[in-house]
Amino acid sequence: MPFPRIPAWDKRWGYITLLVVALWLSACGSGSSETVPLSELPEPAIYGLALNELPDVRLAWQQTYNLTSTGQGYKWSYLAYQAYEPGSLPGELESGFAINNDIYLYEMDVSRQELPQPPQSIGSLQGISWKSASQVQRLGDKSAVWKTTIGELLTPAWRLEFYLDHAYVCISLIGFPDQIAPSIIYGLGDIVATRLPDSANRLRLDAATIVPTQTVATTTPQATLPAQTFPTPPPEGVNPLQESLMPLSYTAPTGETGMVSYFDDTGRQLTDGVYGADDILADLGQGTAYEWVGWTEATDPITLTFSFTGEVNIQAVEVGIDHREGLGIFVPELISINGSSFGLGADEVPNNERRDVRFDGRFTGTTIQIVLQHRGRGWILVDEVRFIPGED
Repeated sequence: MPFPRIPAWDKRWGYITLLVVALWLSACGSGSSETVPLSELPEPAIYGLALNELPDVRLAWQQTYNLTSTGQGYKWSYLAYQAYEPGSLPGELESGFAINNDIYLYEMDVSRQELPQPPQSIGSLQGISWKSASQVQRLGDKSAVWKTTIGELLTPAWRLEFYLDHAYVCISLIGFPDQIAPSIIYGLGDIVATRLPDSANRLRLDAATIVPTQTVATTTPQATLPAQTFPTPPPEGVNPLQESLMPLSYTAPTGETGMVSYFDDTGRQLTDGVYGADDILADLGQGTAYEWVGWTEATDPITLTFSFTGEVNIQAVEVGIDHREGLGIFVPELISINGSSFGLGADEVPNNERRDVRFDGRFTGTTIQIVLQHRGRGWILVDEVRFIPGED
């Protein structure tokens, strides 16, 4: 399955600073509680995000920038991180993520000021159109959340910003799908917010804190694996000796793109005998997540119609499902097979695992229709559907 290519500007996360233009300094004095001279402000980086606090994306994070600066009435730090998987050609990526963290500390209390508007340019891109996102959580004295897409591939970008007394914080995510970005960005915001001082006196005391040295991870591109021969051996727990009927064809929604592509590119990936692993981002030889076809709640319900060469008698249907809540992937709430409904518990497939879920019954006809319904959020990922024949 081909992967969406992240454009060159998108992998140079250093260009994507999302810096806040400090034009509010002249107004910062109104309503301020106490002035903390610039010389008594700590280094903002002591409150920032560290490598070991970033979400698990099954790729190695590395720090790309750790910059500090001093201006008229403020100190600023910029921490930037990226995690990516190299593509097959120089300059290409198969998947990539970025997290940026800006922290400004001001001499004056800025919590009553209006939050700045997001920048209209990112790197070489101009005219970025941000939309205000609904807030499920408030941070600090005043906060806002924004979202946009950037580039030809419509890479998702999220931005959370808030004031807290003498501090302004901005955290941005790039590459995380909308289904999981809010929970991640609020979690990171909580980490920074709980560290920020709650008084001017504490701000002065923190000035003695030494900025920790963050280890920069390095990644070594791995050699491209040779293409595997179909089919991939089934995962543990699947009985490859149990006879199954192969449909002539099927119709289904083609899949969607999240952090990687979950398209059914061949039109036979649900019945080709190629199984995925517990880790849906694993490359088993065909490319990352090749084995999986995925749909969000935008495609709900998901109707799969399998056609056979004649009348069939099916005693069981097995559907390969992955469950990985950290990436927004959930077990379907309900699966119907030719009108017979089967309710599934949220942990029918344990979290962070892939399993074949078996549905017993008597399903007959020249077509077998399977309908999957979401739990109201995230993704459903299926790698394989098997039809176990019954006795005539």
